[in-house]
Amino acid sequence: MIAYLIKAALASRHLRRVIVSTDHDEIRSISRRYGAEVPFTRPAHLAEDCPSEWVSRHAVEFIESQEGRPVDIAVTMQPTTPFCTGADIDACIEVLLADKELKSSFTAKTVTERPEWMFRRRENQRAELLLAGAMKGERGIFQSLSELVIPNGAVYATRRDTLFDEGVIIADKTGVSVMPAERSVDIDEPIDFLFAEFLLTKGVIHE
Repeated sequence: MIAYLIKAALASRHLRRVIVSTDHDEIRSISRRYGAEVPFTRPAHLAEDCPSEWVSRHAVEFIESQEGRPVDIAVTMQPTTPFCTGADIDACIEVLLADKELKSSFTAKTVTERPEWMFRRRENQRAELLLAGAMKGERGIFQSLSELVIPNGAVYATRRDTLFDEGVIIADKTGVSVMPAERSVDIDEPIDFLFAEFLLTKGVIHE
């Protein structure tokens, strides 16, 4: 999966360096084979489950110490969304570049499972609406509801000061670049991997 995202990153017009943070020998080898830099080994305290912003900050600190100049924007990408393209990466970055008031931007997909239709499961098989109100009228009509999006896990562009001062990759003042559903496949479970393979075999996604 990481090879797909490396190829996309190398196709970006805006990225200056493509760096993979890992402590895994096989991932290091694959990353270099496909053209990414692996200039350091990810520290042990970042090698387990940890917030993405910690990993990004470590990489930025390494680059700045190596180059002797500050990074303007850090772009965090996750290989679990492998169908992201170079154009998707550039579109996300351009949202941030176009608005100086924004601190970050991210890629997302449109929500189809509406929170207005979700219920909280209680004891004794009872359920209550997650959001206040009643399940009637326009609330039940998809076209009547405002568009919602959710991060698809592919790309996060964050200004350097925001990453370090606020410790986030998605800030309070953020922009969004919406990707189509077929390129927003986020592989978290085995069934997601099977669906990704299906899209490839049917030609929906082109390698």
